[in-house]
This record gives sequence, structure tokens and C-alpha cells, in this order.
Amino acid sequence: MRPDLQGPLRLAGVYILFSALWIFGSDYLLHALVKDNELVAELQTGKGLLFILLSTGLIFLFSHRDRQAQRHLLEKLTHNSRLLQHTQRNAGLGSWEYLNGFHWSEEALRLLDRAPDSQQCSTEQLLSWLHPAERSAVQRALLALLEGRSAMMVSARLQQRQPHQDTWLMLRGEVDEHGRILGTVQNISAQKRDESALRESEQRFRLLFEQTPRIAVQGYDRERRVIYWNQASTLLYGYAVHEVMGRRLEELIVPLQARSKVASAIKLWQLGGPPIPAGEVQLQRKDGSLVWVYSSHLMMRNSLDQMELYCVDIDLTEQKKMDSELQISESRYRSLVEHLGDAVFITDANDKLSFLNPAWEQISGYPIHESLGNPLQRFIPELGQTMLRQGLEDLRSGKLDSLRLECQLLTHSGQARRVELHLNLSLPEQSLHGSLHDVHERHQAQHLQQARNAVLDELLGLQPLHSILNGISSSLESLQPQMRVSIMLLDEHQRLHLGAAPSLPEAYCQAIEGIGAALEVGSCGHAAATGELVIAEDLSQHPYWRDYQSVALAAGLHACWSLPFKDDSGQVLGTFGIYYPQPSRPSAADIALVTEFTRLAGLAVQFRAAPSTPNVGESDQRYVSRD
Repeated sequence: MRPDLQGPLRLAGVYILFSALWIFGSDYLLHALVKDNELVAELQTGKGLLFILLSTGLIFLFSHRDRQAQRHLLEKLTHNSRLLQHTQRNAGLGSWEYLNGFHWSEEALRLLDRAPDSQQCSTEQLLSWLHPAERSAVQRALLALLEGRSAMMVSARLQQRQPHQDTWLMLRGEVDEHGRILGTVQNISAQKRDESALRESEQRFRLLFEQTPRIAVQGYDRERRVIYWNQASTLLYGYAVHEVMGRRLEELIVPLQARSKVASAIKLWQLGGPPIPAGEVQLQRKDGSLVWVYSSHLMMRNSLDQMELYCVDIDLTEQKKMDSELQISESRYRSLVEHLGDAVFITDANDKLSFLNPAWEQISGYPIHESLGNPLQRFIPELGQTMLRQGLEDLRSGKLDSLRLECQLLTHSGQARRVELHLNLSLPEQSLHGSLHDVHERHQAQHLQQARNAVLDELLGLQPLHSILNGISSSLESLQPQMRVSIMLLDEHQRLHLGAAPSLPEAYCQAIEGIGAALEVGSCGHAAATGELVIAEDLSQHPYWRDYQSVALAAGLHACWSLPFKDDSGQVLGTFGIYYPQPSRPSAADIALVTEFTRLAGLAVQFRAAPSTPNVGESDQRYVSRD
């Protein structure tokens, strides 16, 4: 049944039913209750009038209810229509229908820059509204939609009435389940502008690489086959582009004796191993001669999520020949030689970072986008800021031409790395430019050697063992201020006694004095029992710390790892306990550093226990006092 007939038929049915019931029911009651024919005739007249009133009221009731439903439906439809128009306007989206021509919505006409009287148009008129260069593509897409019933999606520029920025539209169309051809039109000008800007940016960078004669750039796929080779690479290595495409890196420029090593290093890097560091290397030219280059490397993924390796090589032949001259003029050319592996930065007049090169992330661990806009002092520990602040004042006042100092840099992991800071002032904008050179390993090596010398001096001077161990702990803490160090010694009863703990609270030291060397007894007890490294990243959750959790947390200790040290026969002598004020894990560098200090502690303990050494008192075997 047609939906538009349901309401009237329902009303007619109700009226017929009511009329029949009224007529037959009222006649039956009149004849049953009234015997006087004249009275019955009079009552029939009243009954008719009453029927008219009741039927009129019934019709009014049903009509009013239908009218209310229609009005509510119309209001809902109007509201939804307004929401649709608002959404289309915000999205730059209009709609159309094809029925012997195009029928455009109000928003579609606005996007097409047409007057309301153009609500209907032919295919030829639509094509005339578009840029001549786009008409053939749109015409083919429309024919496929109208004749082949294929979905349409085509972009086109409008034919502008006045010359200004191009307007790009995306035309979409399809045939619905009822055979009607419906579609949308959307403004995609912003997307087109973004795509054009990206292409221009890529072209600029490509031209930069192609036209820079001293910087050789090569690109390799995951199999180390050449996919990019700029003109500077041809000048440096002697191969033309057509000679290298598809050939492997090691076959072209790596000397024979180093090929397997280079290939293995790249494979390891691709599998998540350490990156190949930048540095000076000897590579091979086409004629077999060797050339010194400073080579930097970058591993990245392409649009297909495949690994690609890019190498940036700078010819060092002339620099090697002029080494003596470079040493004389080191202050002027230092940045050219060293900045390639250093973090380069620029600040504004307020000392906020405005430029950073990728080496910043390697040294500090901070992403570049998170670091920009922050003051340089934010990454310097508080103890080093006074010296930096004074140096900046002298630089800006003209007392210094340039600033060079060693300081600590706070890394993203919370560690402090030793760096060499170079600063220069740019006039007249009062901005700073400079570099950070990582000297952390050199600094640690120097301090480690100093610690070795101090231990040997104290051993030869027959200093008490606890004094020697305190010196070892303090040296380690000075290198890594975030660490709190304890050294515990193992006695013949398999119990651990504090030998040194210069920065741990007294209450905590008393709580761990004399703990057993047994499994799951804290980090040190477990390490002494197993002879292996133990790491408890979070003391509040680690099962080994259930008996000491409360006292450790009360002392502000939230992480601990322990490394045992042994004698020459492999027997455990004691343990190093490394504590942190927050949950954390040691890095490989931290473990390597502490391992060196465990050797010093093992040397001290074995030396004092040697038969030729004078007897050691109780104070050398138990922790008595902390310096």
C-alpha cells in the first residue's frame, strides 16, 4: 500500500466503524427503551445532531493529531537540513544530482562560484566552468559515470573570472541502488597548495644536493645497492651515475680488506644495532686510489617502509695535506672539521634555541622539536649555570670574543654528560651560535685514572680499607651525580657488611647492615649469592625488595642495581649497590663504568687481605663511619 494513503484510509475506517456502531446501537437502544413512536421520532432527530457533533469531534481529533505529527516531522527535517548545510559549508562540500542535467545544491553553487540561477546546467556548461587543461579528464570521467555507470572521482581547477589563486575542486559521483546518479563537489585548494609546497621543497633539497660540489651524497637500499648518486659523488669517486646504479656500496668505494666489515656493520644497524658513527675513513676511487673522507650516515625508511642508507662524504684530501696549517688556524676552522659530529645550535636574543642539527638528538637524547624554543640553560645542571651565565655576560659585554668551557649537559634520560661548549656572538641581533662537543668518555677516562692512582697511593700508604672504599664511592658519585653508591663486603658467614656508603641515609645503612647473601634478598644479597648483575628498576614493585621496600622508599631510594666484584679465582668479595631517586634502569655505559670501579674495589680488598699486608682491624671489615 502506498504510504501516502495510509492516514486517510485509517481515518475513513474509523469513521465507518463509528457510524455503524452509532446507528445500529442507538436504534437498538431507542426501540428497547422507548415505546412511544412520536418520542422515538423526536429522539432520532437529537440522535442525529449528537452524531454530527461526535463525528466532527472525532474527525477533528484525528486531523489535529496528524497535523501535529506532520509539523514535528517538518521541524525535524528542517533542523537536519540546516545541520547538513552547516556541515557542508564547514567542510567545503556541496552535493548534486544528475537528471537530464546537473542539479546543484546551494553550497555546490557557492563552491563553483555560480549564481543561484545556475542551479541546473548541462554537461557542456559544467565543462565551460572548468579550466581548459582539466576539461578532457573531467569529460572522460563523466562519460564513464553516465554511460558506464562507473564511480567518478576527478580533480579540476575552476576557470577563474578574475586572475587570482587557483581554486581546485574534487568531483565525485556514483549510481545509487535506485539508479539515481548522485555526487558531491569539494574544495581541495588547501590540499593542492600543500602538495605543491612539498614538491617545491623536495625539489629545492634535491637541487641543493646536486649543486653542492664538495658534499658527496649517496643513497642505498636495504641491500646496499645504489639508488641515489649526486654529481659531487661522481667528482669524488670517479663513477658516473649510470655506472653505479644498482651496484653495491662495498663493490664501488670500500677497500677490499674492509668490505665484509662494512657490510656486517650496516646489516647490524638495520637490525637495531648501533649506528655507524661519523668519522674519517679511507675509501676507494674508481681507479683504485684511496681517498680520505669524513663520512656521516643516516638510516631512514622510505614511503614503502623499507630501510634506506644515506652517506654524506666530504673529501679530506686537501685537509690532510694542510694538517700543519690547520693546527695553526684551528680557532677559525675548528667548526668546519668538528661540527659535522657535534651538535650545532643557534639561539635568539633571549637565549632560546632557534636551530639545532640532528647531532643534538644523539648527544642529548631530546627530540629537536621538543628542544626548540627552550633556553639553553634548561639543559645545563644548576651547578653549572652560574659559570655559563657569567661567560654570557662577558661575551655580550665585549670582554670575550668567544666562549669555550666544559660543562655538564642534562640528557633526556636524566644523566649528566660532559660536553665542551663553544659560543660566539652574532651582531647586531645579539643571537648566539655555537656547538656542543661530547667529551664524556674522555672525562670519565681521566677521572677513572685519577681514581686508580688514588687507590694505589692509599694502598701503598696503608690507609684503612673503609677510607679507600669511601674514596672509590665518592669518585664514582662525582662522575655520575644521579647515583648513590654503596660498597658491601662479604664475610666468611655469607653476610654483607657496609664498606662505604658516603651519601646514603644513616637509617637505611643500619637497616641493610649484615644482610645475608641469599637469593631474592634485595639487589646486593641476590648479586652476592649468584655472582651476577641484578637490576631492580622499581623498588616498590620488585619481589626481591619486599622485606626492605618501606625503609628504601623512606630514604628516597626508588631503584637499585647491584654488581658483584670477585677475586682472581672468581669468588665474590662484595657488591656495588647503585641507587637512584626515581625508577630507572642503568645504561650499558653506566654498567661499563661501574665495572671499572669494581675492579678497583676488588684490588683494594685483595691487597688488604694479602698475607704480606699488616693485620686489618675490625673497622676495615665493617662499615664504621662515612666521610
